[in-house]
Amino acid sequence: MQTHGARPSEAPPVRLRDRLCPPSAGDPSLFTGAAVREPVHHTVQVTDPTSGSCLPVAVFEYLPEGRTTARTVVFVHGFRGDHHGLALLADCLPGDRILAVDLPGFGASAAFPAAEHSVAHHAGAVAEAVDQLQVPEDAVLLGHSYGSIVAAHLAGQDPWRWSALVLLNPISEPALSANGSVVDRLTAGVAQGYYEVAARLPERLGDAILRARPITWLTTLLMSETADVRILAHTHDQHLRHFSRFATRASLAQAYRASTTGSVVDSADRLALPVLLVAGTEDPMGSPASQQALAERIGAVSPRVSLAMLPGVGHLLHYEKAPECAALLEGFLAG
Repeated sequence: MQTHGARPSEAPPVRLRDRLCPPSAGDPSLFTGAAVREPVHHTVQVTDPTSGSCLPVAVFEYLPEGRTTARTVVFVHGFRGDHHGLALLADCLPGDRILAVDLPGFGASAAFPAAEHSVAHHAGAVAEAVDQLQVPEDAVLLGHSYGSIVAAHLAGQDPWRWSALVLLNPISEPALSANGSVVDRLTAGVAQGYYEVAARLPERLGDAILRARPITWLTTLLMSETADVRILAHTHDQHLRHFSRFATRASLAQAYRASTTGSVVDSADRLALPVLLVAGTEDPMGSPASQQALAERIGAVSPRVSLAMLPGVGHLLHYEKAPECAALLEGFLAG
C-alpha cells in the first residue's frame, strides 16, 4: 500500500477517563501514517423518483497523487454519516481518485422533497451522480455500514458496471429481523422509536433531541473498541462535528428504518462481480457467523469473494483500522 506522511507512532493507551472525557483530536496522520487529503466539492442535480423534481447532491473528489491514469473508487457512507466518515480511508489511498457521495438527506446533500429515503432511492441517487461525473466503467464501488446495503443494491442492479465491490462492516443481517438476537432487536426497536418519536415532536424539541451532544457522545462511547487514545479522540471529534448533519427529522427516521430492515443479503444473489468483505469480530451489527454466511452466499454468484475479519474491532473500521482496510483493498484488487 502506498502512503505518504510520517510513520504511525506508538499508540498511547486509552484510560477510563479518556473514554468518559475524550481529549482533543490531533493530526490523524500520526496514527494513519498518511497525509491528510483535501477534497474538491462538486454539486450534481439528481431526480426525486417520486416527484420528478431535482435536488442537489454533493460529491467530494480526492484527486490522486503521482498517477496519470488513476483508479476511481466511489465511496458510500453509513447512517448519520457523510463523506467525512471515510476521509481516513481516502488518506490511505493517495494514488486513487476518490469520489465520496453525501447521500440525500445527509451532509451537504438535500433531502428528497417527496420520495422516501430508502435503500433503492439512495442507490438511484448514487447512480445518477456517478453518471453525471462520467465515472469510468472499471471503477470500484465501496460502502460502509448502511452504505454497504446501498452499494450492494446498486452493484446488484448492474454488476458489470463496476470492477469490484468493497463492503466495510457490511450489514450481514437486518437488526429488526427474526434472525437477530433478542438484545439486537430490542436495541434496534428502541432506536427506531427514538427516531420516530423525535420526528413527530414539535420541531424545536425533536430537533434538539436528535442533535443532542450527550447522545452522540454515548453512541461513540458504546461503539468504539480502539485501544489508541488518538483514534478515540478523532472518532469523538468527527461524530460531534458531523453526526448531526442531516437534512430533516423525517428523512433521518426513514433512513434509519431502511438501515435496520435491510441488509446486504437482499442483494447477495445478484453480486456477480469480485467482492471484498471487511468486518470486525466485535461488530454488533454483523456476527462472524453471519458474515461468513453472507460471503458463502455471494460466492455462489461472484467470480471472486474474500472475507477479512479483523480481531478486536467493532463497527468503526473506517476510523480504527483505515490503513489496514486500505491494504486489504489494494491486495484484493491486485489479485
